[in-house]
Amino acid sequence: PPLPDAFAKRNRVFVLTDIGNEPDDQMSVVRLLLYSDEIDIEGLAAVTSASLRDRTNPETLRTLIRAYGAVRPNLLKHAPGWPDPGQLDRLVTTGPTGWGLTAIDPTAPSPAAQALIQAVDKPDRRPLWVSIWGGANVLAEALQIVKRSRSAAALDAFIARLRVYAISDQDDAGPWIRRSFAALQYVVSPSASY
Repeated sequence: PPLPDAFAKRNRVFVLTDIGNEPDDQMSVVRLLLYSDEIDIEGLAAVTSASLRDRTNPETLRTLIRAYGAVRPNLLKHAPGWPDPGQLDRLVTTGPTGWGLTAIDPTAPSPAAQALIQAVDKPDRRPLWVSIWGGANVLAEALQIVKRSRSAAALDAFIARLRVYAISDQDDAGPWIRRSFAALQYVVSPSASY
């Protein structure tokens, strides 16, 4: 088994969310923003899912970031370290607008897959936690791109920098990732068979 991660005061997080599908992800993003003084948010990607198969909603992420910006001055009265809303807005990307593995094209990667690769490659010793609140096809797309463009050793190094936590499988990409990249640390409670 892999060695435990070294203690990091602030963890790095990249969120894949099917926001706009139902209120739960909006609530989760609000909660995430209320912890943003204690974590480093590296990306916020609007993705598809089992219930949101043909579109993404990055504008909903931006609406919540604007609301956060309105309350940030008050948050700063109580604690330092709240990220600038403009910085958070620049982290918003979108994945493929179709469901699962059939929607990805590693030769024409989505902005979210590109941002995810850049976050993993960032010169930072801390691992990147990918929190999947929707489908996992952005992660699958990023892994396919890296596998096609880098050596086996470089792919292994890329995978070693990732920690994945998925709420459930909301497309066929999560099971495919776990079968194809067995060394990837991937925590999930599978809810469907794809």
